[in-house]
Amino acid sequence: MFGLVLDFELSNKPKYIQLYEAIKSEIESGRLSKNEKLPSVRQLIGLLGVSKATVENAYQQLMVEGYIESRNKSGYYVGDFEFGLMTQKVCSPNPNPPKASRPKRFNTDDAEESAFQFGEWKKAVNRVLEYETKTLLSYGEVQGESALRHEIAQFVHQSRGVKCTPDQIVIGAGIQYLFSMIAICFRNTTQKMAFEYPGFTKGMFVFEDLGYEMARIPVEKDGINVTALEDSGAKMVYVSPSHQYPTGSVMTIKKRLQLLEWARKNDGLIIEDDYDSLLRYEGYPVPALQGLGEGAHVIYMGSFSKLLMPALRISFMILPKQLMERFAVLLPRYSQSVSKIDQLALAHYMAEGAFERHIRRIKKIYGRKNQLLVEAFKTIPHPGIALVGSSSGLHVTLSFDARIDLKGVTYECAELGIVLESVAGEQLGRYVVFSYSGIPDHEMEMVVEKLVRVTQRHWHP
Repeated sequence: MFGLVLDFELSNKPKYIQLYEAIKSEIESGRLSKNEKLPSVRQLIGLLGVSKATVENAYQQLMVEGYIESRNKSGYYVGDFEFGLMTQKVCSPNPNPPKASRPKRFNTDDAEESAFQFGEWKKAVNRVLEYETKTLLSYGEVQGESALRHEIAQFVHQSRGVKCTPDQIVIGAGIQYLFSMIAICFRNTTQKMAFEYPGFTKGMFVFEDLGYEMARIPVEKDGINVTALEDSGAKMVYVSPSHQYPTGSVMTIKKRLQLLEWARKNDGLIIEDDYDSLLRYEGYPVPALQGLGEGAHVIYMGSFSKLLMPALRISFMILPKQLMERFAVLLPRYSQSVSKIDQLALAHYMAEGAFERHIRRIKKIYGRKNQLLVEAFKTIPHPGIALVGSSSGLHVTLSFDARIDLKGVTYECAELGIVLESVAGEQLGRYVVFSYSGIPDHEMEMVVEKLVRVTQRHWHP
């Protein structure tokens, strides 16, 4: 029975977020049971005195996360899953100048020049160099500087619902470096590693190069195929649940609970890559998988390279408490790979609120770029190109018709500076990842037009 009462004046959050969080809480607590019908949009407008947009946005976010589903000509219903696994709720550059003899290059995967305020970063660095010179005379902490780990723990809890202490955090120069630490730590106890497929190819390379057998698990509409994962016999799996790479899909709450149950039953380990989940342009960012069930079987991975600037190679992983002793033996064998100056500067940058201001700024900048890109593909369509997963992140995925010479398109686009990254698993769809973060707004349509023209030259209907 739906008896939700809300006083929207008690919070400064947008009304649709308050409504989304309230309904999600009712589902997680069991007060709304599986397959229970929810009020229609019109009914909720009357019950709560809110606008149609408020209700529709709240319902849309709940559907994205898999909490509810829309049934044709029937209405909205709670998803068909049990919440027994839950122990706590989660929180909610300029292009190179053209030359007469060569076509214009675009450098589409660079960061937007106006996105990063170098003045604020310079202040943070200068503060370290002026007031913390003594600490720079030592190598620093193997896990990473405690000041930065403290700021990261606060940030991921507030923004992603992650549960951890600073002691669980390990800092490293890039996700691949941290992957190598995980691979080394477990190579004597397991020989098989499972990855979403299609998925993060460069991540697979790390485990393959260290002798692991790869189990490539198909990605379905709502996330990784858990049945195929169980059949693979793997004890470790890599997933990107909040923004699957490269398809852009979101793993539903039902699939997340199934994945956690797989880990619990098999004493398995989930590596959650949360690489750019904050940059979501439709609705509310989806909470992290790690926050479900206290993250007992989840290693959470994050990076500042995309959020801040590619040149800043700072990434981190958050280990489950039961793995801390195991990693404590491994970590002292290796030196810390990230500059101590950069770590301390980032700690100040976050503590003084500059990082939060930066996130708000880039959401607007890249949200506008995303909208311009989608509109450009509508204005300049090609029958052999389909746009996939365009609601978040700094890239979209393009699916190419089999009648297109994809290698030819990729090579010619690279000559123009249009980055198309091939994706493993072409039998599941001929995908490329198209990065657009470095395209100036006024050139977005021009870049898409160039891409379509190149495709047309390699189109053999």
